[in-house]
Amino acid sequence: MLRWSRQVALSLLIAMCAGLLMTAQADTSPLGVALDQRVIDLTGTLDSGTTERLKSQLADLEQRKGAQVAVLLVPTTGEASIEDYANQLFRAWKLGRKDVDDGILLVVAKGDRKVRIEVGYGLEGTVTDLLAHRIIEEHITPAFRQGDYAGGVSQGVNALVLLVDGGDLPAVGASQGHLQALAVLLAFILGAVGGVLIVARKLGWRGALITTAVGTVALVVFAGGHEWAVYLLVLPLTMLVGGAIFGALWLARTAFYCVMALLAYILAVVVANRFVAVSYIHWLAWPFGVALVLGLYFGLFLIIKASWKKRPRFFILRALAVVVIYVAAGMLFGHGYQGWLVAIPLATVVAFIIFVQSIAESGSGSGGSGSSSSRSSSSSSSSSSGGGGSSGGGGASGSW
Repeated sequence: MLRWSRQVALSLLIAMCAGLLMTAQADTSPLGVALDQRVIDLTGTLDSGTTERLKSQLADLEQRKGAQVAVLLVPTTGEASIEDYANQLFRAWKLGRKDVDDGILLVVAKGDRKVRIEVGYGLEGTVTDLLAHRIIEEHITPAFRQGDYAGGVSQGVNALVLLVDGGDLPAVGASQGHLQALAVLLAFILGAVGGVLIVARKLGWRGALITTAVGTVALVVFAGGHEWAVYLLVLPLTMLVGGAIFGALWLARTAFYCVMALLAYILAVVVANRFVAVSYIHWLAWPFGVALVLGLYFGLFLIIKASWKKRPRFFILRALAVVVIYVAAGMLFGHGYQGWLVAIPLATVVAFIIFVQSIAESGSGSGGSGSSSSRSSSSSSSSSSGGGGSSGGGGASGSW
């Protein structure tokens, strides 16, 4: 059974990595030129003076606000729509700062008489679809209809710069390390490892408590800052959640190895994004987010089933306790059906803790045979590409 579980997990990992490789190949730039300038004109439309002025203007904007705006003029987008063409180029160009995604790409397909403003995630609240559409309709296409392409591009860039200057963006040079988020992630990982060790009887409860206390203090010192008191509460709870989830999954080995394969795939996507543009929304949030949730609930089902077999006497009481907590949380959160949806994760974590504990208590009472069976079953310039490039299709298109 254990060997079959590993084979299933390995097969899933190979299949997902193959999909990642195909995506990486599909995300290459359709242009045959280096995307290393703020203004690229493949149509010969803009004169050198306009090009240099635009480059200087966009370089100054990047120095002030950190946002990266690029302009591209091409003869045609070919068979692709200008929306798909701009989105693909945006990701290949990696416009915007890493983890901020404050990039904008203005694409003009001169022969197609199409124009597109592609906006990164970090600027979608500043340069909304409506504002992008107004810039195209009021500043760009009127000039294009008069044959004034340089004027239309310049007016569009001026309007975008004005909006970005008024936006609320992280300061240039500010740390983007997100130490507090990293501390929470490390706490979850520490809790997950501890949960597996506890269920595998490699770590006692006393050692787990000491590890939790030491880990919490270390992470608070690492990233607590002015909100250190809050993290004294948040980090132990995060460890508890991680320990409950992965401790339960360890008891259902098939689910455990499948989840580990999925996490390895996610890590591969993150690493690959540093070298090739990858669409996180497509390859992480859907459908693997759904797969992860289904895997966790499948693991919970197996845990509940094992609890029923080993300790049926108090099974109804444990199930009622989970239901009571779910109902109480749903009534506490309120807000109609949304409150009941928000209460589901809380009830799920409580169910993991309750039923895992019941199995652990049953196993501890079985003496050395349980331990023996457990042992037998396991074996422009460089600044024109900032590492961003995440766009969900926000922006606007137009024609003249």
